[in-house]
Amino acid sequence: MIVIAALTVLVAAVLVARLLYSLSLYALPLWCGGTAAWWTFASGAGWTLAACAGLAAATLLLVAAHLLAGAHSPVLRLVPIAGFGLCGGAAGYHAAHGLALALLPDGLFVQGLSLAAAMLIGSAAALRWLAVRSGAPASPNPPSWV
Repeated sequence: MIVIAALTVLVAAVLVARLLYSLSLYALPLWCGGTAAWWTFASGAGWTLAACAGLAAATLLLVAAHLLAGAHSPVLRLVPIAGFGLCGGAAGYHAAHGLALALLPDGLFVQGLSLAAAMLIGSAAALRWLAVRSGAPASPNPPSWV
């Protein structure tokens, strides 16, 4: 029974890691929309207005990122790539840290694993943003090594 429970936890951790990898591209718009919705709700507006403000902020961020990615200046083209990569990396760090703490005791190994996941997921989010912007078909499935 313990073996079945351990295998179930391992399968769940792998599925969560794949979901994180697939959704890492949307970390920046989700963060931006959630922050705008929180500020709107905290200022005294209702849930409906807060949800509309969050949706508008996330949409405006994606439109601005697409506009910046099409700029002629290489520096302006790097701004959305860095934003999506850094936000995906932060999401990857915290998700991997939570998963690692569920399976391992806290220590340097957990920190190293979390930092490695942050670099992997952050770079994957930046590369997927480049693939989306360049018009290349982004693979819906992560690579087999994830």
